[in-house]
Amino acid sequence: MAKKKTKKKNLCSDGRLQKSFMFNGKRIYVRARDKDELEKKIYEKKLQLTEAKELHDNPTIEIFFKRWMDNRRGSVTQATLRSQQCHYNTMSMIQINGKAFKDYRLSEVKAEDIRNIQKALAKRNNRSQTINDKVALLSHIFHDAIREQYISYNPCSPVKPLKRTEVAARETIHRALTPEETKLFFENARNSFYYNVFRLAIQTGMRIGEIGALKNSDIYDDAIHITRTITRNENGSYCIGTETKTWHGKRTIPLNNAITEIIENQRKINHILDGNISNIDDLIFRAPERGLLMSSPADNVIKNICKKIGINQFTCHAFRDTFATRAIEQGIEPRTLQELLGHADFSLTMNLYGHVIDDTKEKAMNKLNIAL
Repeated sequence: MAKKKTKKKNLCSDGRLQKSFMFNGKRIYVRARDKDELEKKIYEKKLQLTEAKELHDNPTIEIFFKRWMDNRRGSVTQATLRSQQCHYNTMSMIQINGKAFKDYRLSEVKAEDIRNIQKALAKRNNRSQTINDKVALLSHIFHDAIREQYISYNPCSPVKPLKRTEVAARETIHRALTPEETKLFFENARNSFYYNVFRLAIQTGMRIGEIGALKNSDIYDDAIHITRTITRNENGSYCIGTETKTWHGKRTIPLNNAITEIIENQRKINHILDGNISNIDDLIFRAPERGLLMSSPADNVIKNICKKIGINQFTCHAFRDTFATRAIEQGIEPRTLQELLGHADFSLTMNLYGHVIDDTKEKAMNKLNIAL
């Protein structure tokens, strides 16, 4: 009688054999047509569960990064997520000892592997600061893996950042227009759709994305209140963000006669293009087709004007540089300039525009008169 009961217990309603075993505190059931198949399935199931547990307890870089990104959604901007995804993508496929970095388990990664990533990125002509930024992202990921008790050691900790060998930005890409170039350019930009955009950029130092996100409601108390910018979401599409590029990017720029005239002139143009429909939350500056203001079309207009008048080509960012340069030359304190530009710290302002201060030292010393 006992044998018959056991036999029935091991049979399913469809006649297949059934057997169970305990794994990680849970009972697992396996079914098969005969005993040999049942034993094979039990072996395969145990192997599968063991591998799954190991992958959960000690995930690959790829799996942990996806979890890490999912946990960050909602706490950081989509632009930050997109930037971090791009940084990760450039490192994930780097081969280390014949295996892609993304396939390494968290506990496998050593400091030497991080150094190999530095070398691989350098061979691809990444700038030293870019490489340091990518390794900093890895360090952040490993630090969070320690907090979640996946690992006990951050392999990025002993890896030294690369020394910056490139010429500082203040010596290269941050070019301000000369007064002569400025006058010539704006004389030839009068008929451009972007004329007011260019004028506001050079009069305020605002970024093109900040200008494109400016609403009627942002102009009050005799100041421009910068609270957002055009950004890109995680999928790469452009949109009006809810924040500025950085926390310090939120700032106010007092209105003067020139800035007020530019804004009022643009509002008149909007009335012509859009009719007598003006809402407090309407954007002030839009693209010609009335979509979001983009830097690329504006840069193309600048390029064509530069060719026409025979000056070195520049981009919209040069207006910001020109604003900063003229501001320092005309006596605005660097700390005040930092606030107007929305720089996170004073050293950034000095690094980019310190050469202007160098140029004004001689004039300042000639004016200095200390009575003895």
